[in-house]
Amino acid sequence: MPDSTTKRKKKSSRASKHVDHAQLLAPMSADAQDLPFLGHARAVVIVCTCAKTSPLNLSRTIEELGVDGLPFQQCVFGSVTSLKYVIDMDDIPDAPNTKLIDVVDAIQNAPKRP
Repeated sequence: MPDSTTKRKKKSSRASKHVDHAQLLAPMSADAQDLPFLGHARAVVIVCTCAKTSPLNLSRTIEELGVDGLPFQQCVFGSVTSLKYVIDMDDIPDAPNTKLIDVVDAIQNAPKRP
């Protein structure tokens, strides 16, 4: 019978598996789901991934989460465009007082690249 330290090691090794950005976004690409717009669910995943947080924090500001606005904005832009949707970098809010849900709202209607 395994002791409690073995159980803890198994549990912690499962919890620490890292999914890289490309793996996370692959099933959401425009090719995987033929949607004319990015959509709310994809926008939430992108924003939360770039802010390194969960959807529970969508009501918090970039500043409250300790997120640097410019790299966050670049991450969101890169994610949206890598999924074959179109958005202008300036359309992605990055001010310290911006709530994450406002970023979701700003990007969810990004159209599919022609």
